[in-house]
Amino acid sequence: MSQSASSDPAAEATQAQYRALRAEVERHARAYYELDAPEIPDDVYDRMVRELRRLEEAHPEWVGEDTPTQRVGGAPSAAFQPVEHPTPMTSLDNVFSDEELAEWQEKLARALNLPPDHDGFTYTGELKIDGLSVNLYYVDGALQWAATRGNGRVGELVTEQVLTIPGIPRTLPGLRGELEVRGEVYLSRSDFAAYNARAEELGLPLLKNPRNGAAGALRQKDPEVTRRRNLKALFYALGKRDGVRLGGQPVRTQAEVLAWLAAQGFPTSPYSETLSGLRAAADYHRRMTEQRANFEFDADGTVLKLDSLALQAEAGLTSRAPRWAIAYKFPVEEVETVLERITVNVGRTGKLAPLAHLSPRLIEGSTVSKATLHNEDYIRDLDLRIGDTVVVRKAGGVIPQILRVVLEKRPPDAVPYAFPTHCPECGHEAVRAEGDANTYCPNPACPAQQFERLRHFVSRGAMDVRGIGEKLIEQLLTAELVRDAADLYTLSAEQLAALERSGEKKAANILAQLEASKTRPLWRLVNALGIPHVGERNAQALAQTFGTLDALLCATPGSLEAVPGLGKTIAGSVTAALADPSMRDLIRRLRERGLNPVEETAPRGDALAGLTFVLTGSLSRPRDEIKARLEAAGARVTSSVTKKTSYVVAGEDAGSKLDRARELGLPVLDEAGLEALLAERGEGEAQR
Repeated sequence: MSQSASSDPAAEATQAQYRALRAEVERHARAYYELDAPEIPDDVYDRMVRELRRLEEAHPEWVGEDTPTQRVGGAPSAAFQPVEHPTPMTSLDNVFSDEELAEWQEKLARALNLPPDHDGFTYTGELKIDGLSVNLYYVDGALQWAATRGNGRVGELVTEQVLTIPGIPRTLPGLRGELEVRGEVYLSRSDFAAYNARAEELGLPLLKNPRNGAAGALRQKDPEVTRRRNLKALFYALGKRDGVRLGGQPVRTQAEVLAWLAAQGFPTSPYSETLSGLRAAADYHRRMTEQRANFEFDADGTVLKLDSLALQAEAGLTSRAPRWAIAYKFPVEEVETVLERITVNVGRTGKLAPLAHLSPRLIEGSTVSKATLHNEDYIRDLDLRIGDTVVVRKAGGVIPQILRVVLEKRPPDAVPYAFPTHCPECGHEAVRAEGDANTYCPNPACPAQQFERLRHFVSRGAMDVRGIGEKLIEQLLTAELVRDAADLYTLSAEQLAALERSGEKKAANILAQLEASKTRPLWRLVNALGIPHVGERNAQALAQTFGTLDALLCATPGSLEAVPGLGKTIAGSVTAALADPSMRDLIRRLRERGLNPVEETAPRGDALAGLTFVLTGSLSRPRDEIKARLEAAGARVTSSVTKKTSYVVAGEDAGSKLDRARELGLPVLDEAGLEALLAERGEGEAQR
């Protein structure tokens, strides 16, 4: 870029603006592509890049080869081995309206020496998933490596991490030559929400968005950490493609590329469509915009591609993007509103959970008046003050999120929000442990905690006591008929019938439900106790491992850490909870009042003790049934194949797990082989 000064003050000011904008774009590009920690929404970044390009088009003398508008992605991480893509992985240019889409088609027509008003193109419409791009490289049908996009020419080698994702073939039988398969790795919205809920409960940093979660998981050095993040992928393109044929013929269109990928077992998007002309393309984008809240993944737009691969080749590429494809970005509705107040709720574990109350605004079809603020640090990082004008959007089109404060509209008398030092419900001094993002009320007699603990105890995922809802719990606490869950089992028909909006029939139904709950499965009681970090899944694991309540109460820290899926942090939480005198007293009183939890699974045998199994492919019986049978015989059943796996049980259409087992030289059993092994160990059908 030329650094020569201009004698024109206006030109100097414009060039200074360009330099400042370019520095901002470079900073945010690095945060997004290299650090996986975006600081601004995608649409804000897109607008900055568009303005930078506008200035460069007006002043080409300022432009150098290192401008961010000519680059793709970011620099590969030094933590991973670099690998060069056989063909570059380009980015896409963007449009934001039907008018801009029409302008793009005119440019495309000119690039193909067609009249600018030509509208005879056939497109493939696809969703633009907000994830991390990957490239899989095969030679003669065998996967050689998998890599991130990196800077488009050189990526990061993440083969083992990518192979933890379901549906990725290690081999493509019958293929000869070189092949690049390209796709997008993503974290589903449900897995993103589950991860953040767990992280928030543990006081760990939250993922900012699903893309941040996917990128961070794929760049884990330990593939097992990646596997636990439950990543998914969709594949949509071929780079180098020697010998790719569909039905005996070379693939000729993008639609055929997608069909070929699906035929090989690669996961592909169900939202792809073939579109005739500009009107159909714009209509596809409109329909996808309307459906975006229903996608399992975050998508920030649609991608429209010339369907003909021959026309794609003829249209060619610019320095950074194909001329034959365009990203049509979804509108991101950001609304300004006022932060009226912040309230702090107290959960059953005593966590102080702040909530923003906003002036109601309509955002993407629904009225938003509240937004979760997570913890004290989250509020401080946003520098939120009561009366501030804030910018709100729906993250992923669903969850209200405060993006930033409009500082120029801040009231002159606004002061920083002071997070409570005492519990807002009982007044007890709040505590925050070092390294924990959350603040807690440590008072077990806190009325808010009493309410939440009782509500959790009777909930469907715990003791499943129908008829006891929030209103009744409030009445019971106000009347001082109960203090904790054990007191529920001392209630009489007369006490219940005397409550407002109750009666003899309702009272009898509730008492019958309470009586039935005394023999619920053990895992329900374990979950109902409200042990921090223990939900349904961990409660089931604890119940299956120890079998009885007495055995669980006698569990050592080491035996708890060995429970599948728990780990050191959760095991420590269980140890502390079960050693707490108040928890011991609650369990004692529950048992005195007739609770005798029953474990659903049969006692674990030891015929398969010490063996680890992995189940894969289509089996003749439900997988859960086979898993339960193996675990009842003392085996451990896991989802990943490692060197520690004892046997892989493979049904029809077994995929990458079977390939991995063969690669490691592990014993592979079909169902008949499994029956033979069970019979040999005294666990065959005749013995059951």
